[in-house]
Amino acid sequence: MARDLRPGPVRREARPETAANDNGVPRPHPSSALPPDALAIIEPTPIATNQSGRARRDRWRLRFAARARSFVDPLTGWTGGSDPLAHLVLRFPTVEAAERYCRLQHLRFEVLQPASRSARAMPIRPDPFGEHQERSRHA
Repeated sequence: MARDLRPGPVRREARPETAANDNGVPRPHPSSALPPDALAIIEPTPIATNQSGRARRDRWRLRFAARARSFVDPLTGWTGGSDPLAHLVLRFPTVEAAERYCRLQHLRFEVLQPASRSARAMPIRPDPFGEHQERSRHA
């Protein structure tokens, strides 16, 4: 007889969704392949400092908070880790789309709001050559 994909025998004293062989670990939601302790962070896509284009300014990204610390491999010196979600980044056109994805996947999430436009705008510096040219015309 083939085994079905249920977790195993159920404890009588426990909740019906808790299996006898799960060691007390909460199971992920059946419709989500992501671990139950994953925390999604929704934030605006950062704009590179050397690019002034506005094409992707209103895009949002979803990344996951670190669940385990990274470590240095003593043999190679490379940085490694045991968290497979550390390098996963998803992009969305709106913050509502990212929130909808998190709700469908039953993910906990935080939304980081963008900085105000005045903080991102570069200050206008007076042109030192403009002042000099203005004086030479009136002199």
